[in-house]
Amino acid sequence: MSSAYTLLTSEAEYRQACDTVLGRAEREILIFDRDLATLRLDEKARLEALANFLQMDRLRRIRMVLHDPVSVERGAPRLMQLVSRFSHVIDVRQSPDNLRQLADSHVLADESHGVRRFNIDQPRSALVLDDPAYVYPWRQRFEELWELSHPCLRINTTGL
Repeated sequence: MSSAYTLLTSEAEYRQACDTVLGRAEREILIFDRDLATLRLDEKARLEALANFLQMDRLRRIRMVLHDPVSVERGAPRLMQLVSRFSHVIDVRQSPDNLRQLADSHVLADESHGVRRFNIDQPRSALVLDDPAYVYPWRQRFEELWELSHPCLRINTTGL
């Protein structure tokens, strides 16, 4: 496969690119975002795509680092149901206070595909497909944020 880089300039292009990246994931999805609002991860089609991704193989994982998980807890009930249902393979962390000024976001699939939004308040983004070398710095940044962040979104489970 040859690599592809596409500059995106609208919200619709951004969400379509995120759907493309999510659809290419085979092992792991990594998401860094303020509160998932612009990604609209609580929409039915995206939730179904995430559930299908996780059901295909029990080794698949989703990891997220969010600045504001409270918005997700209060405003994304379907996503919270998905997190509860797959709590064994979805892990969500909150960035520390000193990093909450970071204004970019990204959605990464495996080690080859990603969408990076340069500023969460602007739709300008980049889509990269089939290019591990280009995605590598984004992934490294995610891993650094992951290590500095702390677990959040406590899921209450009841029953046996």
